[in-house]
Amino acid sequence: MKLDIYLNENFKIEKEYILSVIFEDILGCKCTFHYLNNLTSYKIVCPNNKEIIIDDIFFKSLDSYSWEELDFPNSSFDSNINFKDNHFLFGIYGSSRIKLDNKSIRLFNDIIGTAFIFLTRVEEFRQNHDRLGRYQYKGSLAEKYNILNRPIVNEYISFLKECIKHFFPDAIFKKMDYKVMLTHDIDTIKRWTFKHFIKHAIFNFGSKKYFPGFISLFESKYEKKDPYMNFKEIMDISDRYNLQSIFLFMTLENADNEFLYDINHIKTEINEIHESGNHFVGIHPGKSTYNCKESMRKEIDSLKKIIKEDILYSRQHYLMFDIKNTWGLLNDNKIKYDLTLGYPEKIGFRCGICYPYRVFDFSKRKKLDLIEIPLIIMDVTLTKYMNEYSYSSLIDELRIVINYVKKYDGRLNIIWHNNSFYDYKNTQYEKLFFDIISLSKKNDYLKLN
Repeated sequence: MKLDIYLNENFKIEKEYILSVIFEDILGCKCTFHYLNNLTSYKIVCPNNKEIIIDDIFFKSLDSYSWEELDFPNSSFDSNINFKDNHFLFGIYGSSRIKLDNKSIRLFNDIIGTAFIFLTRVEEFRQNHDRLGRYQYKGSLAEKYNILNRPIVNEYISFLKECIKHFFPDAIFKKMDYKVMLTHDIDTIKRWTFKHFIKHAIFNFGSKKYFPGFISLFESKYEKKDPYMNFKEIMDISDRYNLQSIFLFMTLENADNEFLYDINHIKTEINEIHESGNHFVGIHPGKSTYNCKESMRKEIDSLKKIIKEDILYSRQHYLMFDIKNTWGLLNDNKIKYDLTLGYPEKIGFRCGICYPYRVFDFSKRKKLDLIEIPLIIMDVTLTKYMNEYSYSSLIDELRIVINYVKKYDGRLNIIWHNNSFYDYKNTQYEKLFFDIISLSKKNDYLKLN
């Protein structure tokens, strides 16, 4: 499928990036870009010369590359059009107006500029970070416009796909497949330390966890069977549900802050995962790596020495991410997939999308090889940050998000820490993992209104 795309040269590199991600990487079209400086819109021209015209408003509003100074509109709107499906297109630049005739469709809603904002995370240049340096959901555009549980860029792509089909019925697009990505950040491998024993004796006294905890302590001390060293059990669970697990290990050394285990003590277990044929090993870089070249390289190299291959998968510890540095550092270290970008506070679509996509490096002004697979659901988000929700309300929130991923045949990136399989026993969250897996089955998809 060939498309000719006409645009002006203002922010040429940034526009080529977002257009190539949408039309080439995701839809599988072959695009040729043409530059006409008098244009005030994007013109996507099909092989039969039918046109999709989208107003260019976001980039036109920018005076320079001072991304830190960006300001965003106070209100949003939806553009509604009904082809085969009924489309509601989130907008913040332009208006909801749509004009359709037998030769073209014109959208006055700048969905290209808005897609750029969400995929590149350009909003994160703003000062809205917590004490760990993480960009917060509170104060984000997702909160401002109440769209975290809505993959707005997927909605754009679905609309554009149907527009092309409407004007050029012979169009063939890249096929996307729904997939559950079950991932496990290995923050610790030891349940019982003296500190944990004291906490358990004091805070769990009288609870259902009290006596089972002492049994676990005995097994850990005398049978060398710590409940957090459960990689084999996790792989068995994944195999039972026809899933693949990605285990993300930390490689900190004893002198490092946050050090909890020595990676060299579990080489055998790591290589068992790596050689399993169905599950994968990745890196879980420590707090200092997200904006430090030397720390990032050192930690990745430590894991490479164990599995004797390049590392494909990475997720930053505490989901720490710096828009100016992190993607570039991962790309320089030949990481293929980053799994970091979700909000700790709420489940949903931080990047506005549930497809993997190649990322943009603002410092180099280029499209990187690194692919972001946005994080959608995290165990700690549900049980800590969203603990004011009743269990049934959590399931309702999960169902909305999961059904969107199914609808668009996206990637359902889930974190379930290895320790959570043990820690949630005898709590209200004991069945939560299995309820999520049940909801995530493709045949359980319910059409969303």
